[in-house]
Amino acid sequence: MSWYRRLATLLLALAALLAPAWLPTPARAQGGASPARLALVIGNASYKDAAVASAVTDARAAADILRHGDFDVTDVENADGAALERALSAFSDKLTRGAHVVVFYAGHAVQFRGRNFLVPIDAAIRSPGDLGRAALDFDRLLDALIVSRPASAVIVLDATRDNPWQAALGGNLKGLAPIEPIENIAVMAPAAPGRTIAETAGRSNPAVEEWLKAIRTPGLDMAAALTRSRDAVARRKQQIWISSLPAAGLVVMPTTRPAVAAQATRGVITAPPPPGPQSDQLGPYELSFWETIRNSENPAEYRAYLDAYPNGRFASLARTREEFFRNRGQGRPAPISPPQTASVVQGRPSAAPGPARIIRDCDDCPELALIPAGGFEMGSNEMFEFEKPVRTVTIGNPFYIGTREVTFAEWDACVAQGGCSHRPGDRNLGRGNRPVTDIHWNDAGAYVVWLSLKTGRKYRLPTEAEWEYAARAGTTTSYPWGNAIDKEKANCIGCNAQPRRQAIEVGQFPPNAFGLYDMAGNAAEWVADCWSESYRASPRDGSAYSPPGCRERVLRGGSFNNDPRYLRSAARFKYESDVRFYTNGFRVVREP
Repeated sequence: MSWYRRLATLLLALAALLAPAWLPTPARAQGGASPARLALVIGNASYKDAAVASAVTDARAAADILRHGDFDVTDVENADGAALERALSAFSDKLTRGAHVVVFYAGHAVQFRGRNFLVPIDAAIRSPGDLGRAALDFDRLLDALIVSRPASAVIVLDATRDNPWQAALGGNLKGLAPIEPIENIAVMAPAAPGRTIAETAGRSNPAVEEWLKAIRTPGLDMAAALTRSRDAVARRKQQIWISSLPAAGLVVMPTTRPAVAAQATRGVITAPPPPGPQSDQLGPYELSFWETIRNSENPAEYRAYLDAYPNGRFASLARTREEFFRNRGQGRPAPISPPQTASVVQGRPSAAPGPARIIRDCDDCPELALIPAGGFEMGSNEMFEFEKPVRTVTIGNPFYIGTREVTFAEWDACVAQGGCSHRPGDRNLGRGNRPVTDIHWNDAGAYVVWLSLKTGRKYRLPTEAEWEYAARAGTTTSYPWGNAIDKEKANCIGCNAQPRRQAIEVGQFPPNAFGLYDMAGNAAEWVADCWSESYRASPRDGSAYSPPGCRERVLRGGSFNNDPRYLRSAARFKYESDVRFYTNGFRVVREP
C-alpha cells in the first residue's frame, strides 16, 4: 500500500469519527431508496506481443451481467493509454459515498516496488522509468475508491499472466504485488501475489468463469459469490486469491420471481405455480401437468408435481400414489400414445436400419428426428474422472430429439404466446435461426412445458444418456466424425480456419449419422440430469440421474467458446440450474 493511500485511509477514518459533513453524500438511485450501482469494466486483449484471447469476451460478459443488474457501467475494450485514462476519469467522476461498486479488469499487469500497474495495449515498457507514462498505476483506482467510501466494492483483477514487460523491470518478479485488506473493498485475482497462471488459448480463466456464474445467481451477495467461486475453483484443483470479503449488501442480480419456470427430467415436467396466492380453481399449467402424469407408475413424477404444487388440487392423491409406487419399486413412466397429427418432413439417412423419421408438430415447433432404441458404451477414459466409469447403457424406447438447437425464433414464439417470461438478449448478433442462449435450466423447462401444452405431446429435456447416445449416432470415437478435431466440423475455438467466437446459425456444419446438427459446439446444451462426480451411481437404463436437492445440472456438447476437448461426445460439465450464461442453450426431446 502506497504512503499516500495509508495517509488517505487514516484521514478518512479520523474524519468519520469527527464530522464527516465534508464527504460526498450517499449516492441514491431515483426515488432516493437505493445506493448507486457503479461498474468499471476493462478488457484488453490485442497486445502485439502477448495477446489475451479471452479478455474481451470475458469483459463483455461481465458488462452484460452488470447492466442486467442495473449497474451504471463504464466499459472499454482494447484500451491504449489514453483510453485507460479516460475510462478511469469517467468512472471516478461517478463515484460517490455509499455506492455499490464492481470493477473488472482482464489483461496484463506488472508490479514494481510493491505497486501494481495495468498495462494498456500500446505499452512500451523497457525500463522502470517508462512505467509512469506507459502504464496505469493501480493505486489510482484504489485511491479513488477509498476516498469515495463505497458501501461495498469488489475488484476482479484478471491480470496474473506472464508477460514480456515484467522482465524488463528487473528483480525477477512476476504476478501481482501484495494488496493489503481495505475496509469495504475486496480484490480477487486468479493467483496469489507473486504467482502467475498459464494462459489457456481461447479459454477463460476458471476463476473468472466461476465468478461470472456466481454473480448471475439472483439474490447472491458478493461475499457469498466470491466464496462460491473460490470453492468451485478449488474443486478444479486450482486456487484464487481474495484480499478480504466485501461488506454485505452488494448483490449483482436482484431476486425475481419468474412468471413461468419449469423443470424437466426423463418423463417429468414440472411447472411452479404462477405468482400470487393459490385458489380453488385449477390453473392451466397445474391441470396440464396432472393430465400428463395421472396414469403414470413413476413415483418421481408425483414427487415432481408435489414439489411444484404442494397445496395443489391433486396433492393428496399424488402423495398416496408416490408412496405406493415407490414401495412397489417401479420407476418407469407409463407409455404415451404415439402422435397422430405430426407432419412428416423428408427423411435423412440414419445410422440405424431404415430411414430417419423427421417430424415437426407445429410451425413454431423444433424439427425432430426419431432416434431408435439401442445400447452403447457411455463415458470415456480419455481425460476426466467425472466421465468414468465407461459402462453399457440401454435406451429401451425410441424417442424424438431436436435436429437442431432451439433457436431464437422458436424461443421468441414462446415469449410472444406467454409460455416463457425471459427474453434473452442476442448480443447484437441477430436472432432468427441462431441458437437461443443466455438460458438457464429452469428457462428451458418453461419452454418444454409450453411446447407440451401447445402440441398435446410430451416434450422434455433429453437425459444425459439420451443426449450422448444421439450425439454418438453409432460411433465409438471421440467425436462423431472420428478421433481428430477435423476443421470445419463444428463451431468452437480451434475448430475453424477463421475463429468465429460467437454462436452462428444452426445447421451450418455436417450432421451426424442420425441427422442431428451441432451436437458438438455452437451452444452448450442443458440436459435433464443433476451433476455427478462420476457415473458410479447413474442409471443404466437411459433415465436421468435426479437425486433430491439438486442445484447443479449438466451441460453437453461444448460451445463456441470452448476448445475441442469439451466437444467430445463424452464431454460433460456443470452449471447452476438457475444461472444464465451467454454460451448456454438447449435442444428438446419429445416422447413418441
